[in-house]
Amino acid sequence: MLCSIAWSIIVNKTLNIQMSHVPNSTEEIVRNYLAGRSMVTTLKAFEQECSQTKDANYQVDRCIDEMTEAIEKQDVETLCAMWESWNARVFHSLDAEGIKQAQGYEASAYRLFLVRCVQKKNIAKCNEFFRKMSSLTLNNPQWTDWFAFPYMQHAKDTEPFRKYFDKTWIEIYYVSLHNFLSTSLATVSPSIIGTVVDGIARDPLVTENTDFDEDLIDDFAVIAQCSAPVKRGHSKPSLRNLLKSLTSSKKPSSSTD
Repeated sequence: MLCSIAWSIIVNKTLNIQMSHVPNSTEEIVRNYLAGRSMVTTLKAFEQECSQTKDANYQVDRCIDEMTEAIEKQDVETLCAMWESWNARVFHSLDAEGIKQAQGYEASAYRLFLVRCVQKKNIAKCNEFFRKMSSLTLNNPQWTDWFAFPYMQHAKDTEPFRKYFDKTWIEIYYVSLHNFLSTSLATVSPSIIGTVVDGIARDPLVTENTDFDEDLIDDFAVIAQCSAPVKRGHSKPSLRNLLKSLTSSKKPSSSTD
């Protein structure tokens, strides 16, 4: 469990939201660190994730696919977790208007979920949603009508539910959400490690005089805490040494001929 959480932290901060930001070097640092710490399980998960996330556009497509799958399967846990992650990692950096838009998209996703549950006659899932998201729905005028929705006979012909049954509106919603998520990802500030690696790419001597931020060290320290102990006799690679090693590997070797 701890390794899973640690893996999520390091990937979320260094890769998922900015694979286009010096990806090869960043991946190499993380990969070397995990290998040096003998974190075999985490490294395998990292390799698998890297093979699936090659560019930002593909990530957005995958996110939308996962959201629609969660709605189709009436998986309230996955759906809510996805939006919690997006809010924390992406939308929090938007301006007030952008955050308001994100909240609108989120509310529509939850309503599409409720519509699907009703279509599948799964009222229990509707109740589960309202219990889980009580902080959002209770005492919220925008959700007052929706508490009765699962028990209405002709909800699809009644406002404000009608549009959530309209296939054209649903298609437009997903296209709009895709564009909004893509734009929001482009505004996310580079992660600490991405910034450091970018600096190395521009100036290899940067590692000599860089005092690495504690937040960056913490990213790796969390992983180390859930890893199996390193065997005695094996040196523990420091982040600074890994960066230096990466820089050295990029330098052209001199010819001996």
